[in-house]
Amino acid sequence: MHPDPSTGIHRDLFAPTLVRALVALVFAAVTIFWQEPSLTVVAWGVGLYLLLTGAASVFLQLRLNGNDHVDMGPSRQVPQSYGVLYILGGVFTVLGADSPSWLVVYAASVMGLAGITELALGLKFRTSFPLGRDWTIAGFVTVLAATGLVLVVDLGAKALFGVVGGAAVVIGVTHLLAALTLRHEDRRGRAPAPTA
Repeated sequence: MHPDPSTGIHRDLFAPTLVRALVALVFAAVTIFWQEPSLTVVAWGVGLYLLLTGAASVFLQLRLNGNDHVDMGPSRQVPQSYGVLYILGGVFTVLGADSPSWLVVYAASVMGLAGITELALGLKFRTSFPLGRDWTIAGFVTVLAATGLVLVVDLGAKALFGVVGGAAVVIGVTHLLAALTLRHEDRRGRAPAPTA
């Protein structure tokens, strides 16, 4: 399924993709410039990042539901499922991460599950849907970040912040490029046909 730009799919995908890109890039910038974060800062930062990423995924789901030309079969509701996981993970991380170990339990568990789900969705649609490759990259990077959190748990708050921030850089850049591509495809689809 290669969507025709004239169906409005690219327009519907643009806003949630841009929102996710901006969430990731803002969070990544915070992790870069906040040199000595406390565990509380890291818990709130990671928690809000997860929560807002989930909100962007639910926003994407609403846009998919609103376009009758989207045909993803049984996979149509998958963005909502990992979006809800991110939201729950963000809430639990903010409220319950009172030690590095608990931060890793909450954040890494959710990122691992959500990342695998998004990766599977991306692999299924990587050549047939406008966001397939971006879902694949985001899912893979998120799974790597979840693994990285487990590996650096004893290295302190800055290391935990850096692992999630590094993943956010990749996700933010790929989704920003995807959003710009979607905007271009939408404008091309709405352009008037040339007259002879």
